[in-house]
Amino acid sequence: MTPTATAKQRLTTFLIERRGHNFCDACAGRGIGIDPSTAYRAAAKTMQATGFVREYALCSDCGASRLITRATG
Repeated sequence: MTPTATAKQRLTTFLIERRGHNFCDACAGRGIGIDPSTAYRAAAKTMQATGFVREYALCSDCGASRLITRATG
């Protein structure tokens, strides 16, 4: 991942590398070094691509029931 990668690109890479695991915006943001509000916007943009799900479920990192994003397949 390049240092100039956008938040969406960084999130996409993070999720693909952890395919099948659920991440809330706070945990995903912490995982790629961005704040939760930026992670939320990146996740909303990621949903435009095939292969990602955004739904309410348990976060694989913190265990809380939240809106999560995950890579499928």
